[in-house]
Amino acid sequence: MMNRAARKAAALPVVRRAAAQDLPACAAIINDYMDATDWLPRTIDRKAIEEMFAPELLNKRTILVAEDGDAIIGYLSMDHQAGFIHALYLRPHAQGKGLGKALLDAAKDARPQGFELTVFEPNAEAMRFYIREGLVEVPEGRNDKTPEGVPTLLMRWQGAST
Repeated sequence: MMNRAARKAAALPVVRRAAAQDLPACAAIINDYMDATDWLPRTIDRKAIEEMFAPELLNKRTILVAEDGDAIIGYLSMDHQAGFIHALYLRPHAQGKGLGKALLDAAKDARPQGFELTVFEPNAEAMRFYIREGLVEVPEGRNDKTPEGVPTLLMRWQGAST
């Protein structure tokens, strides 16, 4: 019989590197997020985003996925060289369960020297999450001229202490 901690650990989604067959699910996650977020205007149509998630993307980005059973329920996309995180998105039902933290922790393990990312300013939940996870805002990194017309803030994780 499993104890409570073992049952909880067994129920956690798996975080792993994405394969080409995972990319359509990642595109669907960001497309669905854009459609469901009233403050984020769509500047790229669904098809164009799907095309961005071509297998060649894996040559320049480290993409981590979180899967629950057979379903991809979240992903993180990070530049191989600079370590810039381009995206961290979860399905709505997967939020608030430690999955974003698991993906971010995997990025910290992959990039212990630190990384940066941007967050849309109206996304207060994401801001709280990133601050809680040790990222700090870089004031000079604010961008008011985004294609979406929604300001972004630059966040930085300084890296693991030595």
